[in-house]
Amino acid sequence: VDRMGYRLKGPGITYRHGHDIVSDGIPLGGIQVPGGQPIVLLVDRQSTGGYTKIATVISPDIARIGQTKPGHWIRFRRVSLAEAHALLRAEAGRWQDAILQ
Repeated sequence: VDRMGYRLKGPGITYRHGHDIVSDGIPLGGIQVPGGQPIVLLVDRQSTGGYTKIATVISPDIARIGQTKPGHWIRFRRVSLAEAHALLRAEAGRWQDAILQ
């Protein structure tokens, strides 16, 4: 774990049909899979990369990932774009409430 990324450990991820990928941009929270082990990319990530990307952690959960201690379990679940937006608005509201207190 560092500011670049959080390497996850578990059963290796294999590819059914290869994984030739052109280098492209990497979003904050993008999950790349070099060598079969996923890495959640954080604030000091590289700007482009060519490894397989399987998901993106939503913005409100980035800080939680960065604060998780090595060896602890992390669970992911799929959310819709509308749900991600609602969670982001709720997080922004909590920050605004904290600032106004």
